[in-house]
Amino acid sequence: LLMLRFERLEKNKPYKWGVSFSPVQAERFGSDWRQNYLALLQDLKFKNIRIPVYWDRIEKSPGSYDFSEIDWMLDEALKNDTKVTLVIGQKNIRYPECYYPAWLNSANPKETSERALQMIEKSANHFKYHKAVAKWQLENEFLLKSFGKCSAANLTNSQLKKELDVLRSVDSNRPIALTQSDQFGFPLLGPFANEFGFSMYRWSWHKSLGYWRYPQNGHYFWWKAALISLLYSQSINIHELQAEPWGPIGNEHLSPVEANRTMNPSIFRDNIEYAEQTRIRSVDLWGAEWWWHEKQNGRSEMWEAIRAVICNN
Repeated sequence: LLMLRFERLEKNKPYKWGVSFSPVQAERFGSDWRQNYLALLQDLKFKNIRIPVYWDRIEKSPGSYDFSEIDWMLDEALKNDTKVTLVIGQKNIRYPECYYPAWLNSANPKETSERALQMIEKSANHFKYHKAVAKWQLENEFLLKSFGKCSAANLTNSQLKKELDVLRSVDSNRPIALTQSDQFGFPLLGPFANEFGFSMYRWSWHKSLGYWRYPQNGHYFWWKAALISLLYSQSINIHELQAEPWGPIGNEHLSPVEANRTMNPSIFRDNIEYAEQTRIRSVDLWGAEWWWHEKQNGRSEMWEAIRAVICNN
């Protein structure tokens, strides 16, 4: 009954296929990140895109902010009728996750907390006037402490609650999303905002296990989404659906043969079916920088596989 309730809530919604994009990740591939970004908007024609506001890129010296990169991305999104989710906070998308400015003593939780709250307030006050911003994502998988280069002392429920209060005080109109990565975990302690997202991966690599496949099927996430929706009155989205490889080294260093072991058009289509089993209609794809790099190097199969999904939904 719980799962059927969620299915009824979702079934009349159109599928909303979005994409995450990181300028940092594009640069790791040696790509022109602006060219990569525009191709997502103009060639693949994504109408929903998730953009990180990296702390170390906007506040290179204490109290001095430069939002020009993000302003440009928002302007281009608006020109192409694309809605933006802005991710702000200490912990953002792509490894090493925590993009602390060089001047910050991130080993000091009190200083980090105070500076993070200031940065979130400044960022939200600047971007809340832009028409392309559809919603906020506060932090990224903030309470997951087992991945990334972050001090666990900075990643607390109390800090997340403080940041949520600050963001709400600046903008009470747009929805706010929080996210979780753990494939097996369940949010219990909060806080909760308007929307809850979790990631979905099929293939991974672990130093002890090598390549391995997550055992859950999509129905597990259907149950999880249904329970979160009921207990916490949350909208649910998949904020990362795997559409790139996961190997023993960064994707920018993987050979095409090695990358093919965990991602190719066939695996991608399987992942789409996996996501559809959840009944969740809002899905952000993960891997846009890799697709573009592949295309630029004469391997356009993934780019075209992505296009087929966007065009058919």
